[in-house]
Amino acid sequence: MATVTHEDMGIYLQNPTLEVIGTARSMRYLKPEPVPMELLRTLVWAGTRAPNPLNAQPWHFLIVTDRAIISTLGEAVASALAARAASRPSGRANSRSGAHLSQTLATVPALIVVGAELSYPPEKPDEFYAWACVFPASQNILLAARALGLGAAFTTYHHFAPEVFARELAIPSHVHIGTVIPVGWPDRPFGPVRRRPIEDVIHYDRWAPQR
Repeated sequence: MATVTHEDMGIYLQNPTLEVIGTARSMRYLKPEPVPMELLRTLVWAGTRAPNPLNAQPWHFLIVTDRAIISTLGEAVASALAARAASRPSGRANSRSGAHLSQTLATVPALIVVGAELSYPPEKPDEFYAWACVFPASQNILLAARALGLGAAFTTYHHFAPEVFARELAIPSHVHIGTVIPVGWPDRPFGPVRRRPIEDVIHYDRWAPQR
């Protein structure tokens, strides 16, 4: 893995963990070749290592590789997003890559759907804690995918076709979907993620206006 320059600190990151973090681009261009189930299970393992409130672990992970199901979900998402994409600027890379993923979702080799039960705290379950489990787990999956040479992207496509997702995936009503993560072999190169310098967002001891 090539060394990546950390522009904020002006040094080379040679730590493999930090390099994975620094190059874990959302990969929206994926090859259709299948991903071994062992690797998909490894991504779920990584997801279950994420922090969660009081180790309650209310999360669930649905690995979808059935071609008919993925095709149905992909077609529903593409249809729902067609009008929305047409109304957005087309010049931005994220817009182009996002449009590509939504239009080709039906052909991706696998999806990992991350959800959680509303079960914490037991005396009065709060939706906040479900999302507090789902999102760190989803990020762990993205980082593990990068470490394994797989492409993955964080999406909320289920919001655009909720009835289709509920019907095709048979997810019980007490489990709430947080993210839908397409996974496959990348069809574009990995590279440093583009972010603002940390000096634009960092504060010390007390909040202070940026200079």
